[in-house]
Amino acid sequence: MLGGIALYAVQVFVLKITFDPVVSLSSLLVITLAGIFFTVLICSGLYLITENLDISFLAYCILFFMSIGSSNYLLKWVQTSAVMYSDFGGILPVFKFVLYNRLLWTFVSTGIFTVGLLCRRRYELNLSLSLKLNAKQLWIPVLVLLLLGASLFVYINEPYINRNDSVFKTELKANENVKLTHVSSNVQFFPVNQSLSARVLYEFEKESGTEYIDFITNAGIHIKKLTVDGVEAPNSLKRIKGTDRVRLEVPAESRNVTIDISYAGKLKYPSSIGFPGYISEESIYLLENSHWIFEPLTGSQDMIEIKGSVTAPKNLVMVVPGELTGVLEEHGRKTWEYSALSNDFSPGVFAGNYEVKKMLAGSTEIELYYSPKHRAYIETLGIENYLINIVSYYEKNIGSYPYQEYPLKIVESSIYKTGGHSTLNIVTVSEYVFNRELDREIGGDSDNFSSDLTSLKDITFVGDMDLLAHEIAHQWWGTGVFVKENPPWSSEGLADYLAYKYVTEEFGSYASAYIPAMWKGGVDSMENSYYYANPKMLENLPEKQRQKYEMETRKIELYSQMPMLLLRAEELLGEESFFTKLSDIYTDYRFKSLSYEEFMPSIGLSEAELDKDPVKGKETGTEETAEGEAVFDE
Repeated sequence: MLGGIALYAVQVFVLKITFDPVVSLSSLLVITLAGIFFTVLICSGLYLITENLDISFLAYCILFFMSIGSSNYLLKWVQTSAVMYSDFGGILPVFKFVLYNRLLWTFVSTGIFTVGLLCRRRYELNLSLSLKLNAKQLWIPVLVLLLLGASLFVYINEPYINRNDSVFKTELKANENVKLTHVSSNVQFFPVNQSLSARVLYEFEKESGTEYIDFITNAGIHIKKLTVDGVEAPNSLKRIKGTDRVRLEVPAESRNVTIDISYAGKLKYPSSIGFPGYISEESIYLLENSHWIFEPLTGSQDMIEIKGSVTAPKNLVMVVPGELTGVLEEHGRKTWEYSALSNDFSPGVFAGNYEVKKMLAGSTEIELYYSPKHRAYIETLGIENYLINIVSYYEKNIGSYPYQEYPLKIVESSIYKTGGHSTLNIVTVSEYVFNRELDREIGGDSDNFSSDLTSLKDITFVGDMDLLAHEIAHQWWGTGVFVKENPPWSSEGLADYLAYKYVTEEFGSYASAYIPAMWKGGVDSMENSYYYANPKMLENLPEKQRQKYEMETRKIELYSQMPMLLLRAEELLGEESFFTKLSDIYTDYRFKSLSYEEFMPSIGLSEAELDKDPVKGKETGTEETAEGEAVFDE
């Protein structure tokens, strides 16, 4: 207790961080003290079972390190999966995981202790005879069975995680014979219950003979009503086992199909950290891959007409995709109506207690949505000017903003989704970009940056602007031009490259030199790894380790290898000529798909010409910082 008081004193008087009794005391009681309580019960139970201090200690160490190293949040009893709380989004989105974890380990640790009571040695009796004697006290075996059953029930019925989430399942194929033409949706959010209800009307054109259409759903949301061409058809729905997809049978002979789905429920997450969607009283954060609107798996990239409305408590400011067409208020709730025309159906919506600042960058209207808690930092550092400069730089060198009819919306989001994200005309960045209290004294002009690249504050701010520039670049490469991913080719490489060019233009080459050094470090690490040189040996790895290796390798290919290849192209062609070719490609492929095979002849280079030491002469020796990881979208 004295340690806790000392810790809070340092927090308030030294670090100048406000003491929030709800966050601080709940963390102390539920995380720290609960962990100690479990330790006492587990150690006591293990000793009663073994009556051997060495074996008990060894067994405890095994449980301890299993907890520390586990990727399953349910097994993290020493600490919890909640490594941070959001100043913007509140504590609840992650704290419910903490509470559920503590519920499970209350049963498990008490169960271990109760088994210990069952095994407690009686005077001059061995384990077997002591068990028989202790079992005569009926409450002990009954309690053991109840606790064992409760532990299994709580573990099996974990309510928040969807283990079949499709976020990283890129092998899921879209149906090329089906084209989505119109979507109309009405969605109601209920933050108190963290739930939603929706009705979505889809209109498709398809080739004759196509018998079904697949949708990606969210496992926590349940379909209540389904009609196909105006006729109720509950039997046409089939869930695809082991996935979060459903398959709807449609009339094979029809060329046009209308599907009307009503559903409701609570969202499930793919993991307990970095989740793509949550609903809370403080904020709503729903990326497209949270599947708050079920996504049909169609292959066509033609324009889709999207209309919809979202309803939420009036204290929230809702950020909707496309253009806001109207706001209605009734019974303490607001309805925001929107429309959009997009070649991709991936709507995201976000809400919070936002302040809104509007500005112009050339002909592009920008709307900045941020928490009033972070206004001082944003104004002191002149974030507004940097946003204008980023958009102006891209318009000057690549072309006009692709969605001129819609404002570009820059939205602060909670730290529960680190980094940033870009979808349609919305860019989100995590709150730490606008909330670095210790860096507040940094000025907004480049003269304040030192040539000493070990200056953490300067690198941190440059990294934040690099992240913003990366996500905004996706408006040109990713949504403006749909880049067909085939690692290392992807929109991530183009966005990383352009962000680096902007940062160099804004802050100077000495401030941006760490970026290509970071790329090269990642690529060198990948190429020096044993499994990269011996890919056949991957078959010998356990499935989870193989997936982790492949995911890390893919990230390096997309975010490091590809921008290095683009740097190589710039070296060969010259900066001005390369930007001219990029601008021409952007004009030719705007709202179309662009593959690597189409890109290469467009810039007039061969793959062999690019695949040579692309950052020769650019090494700086600057060490990669933890902030560098923030450039990843996911």
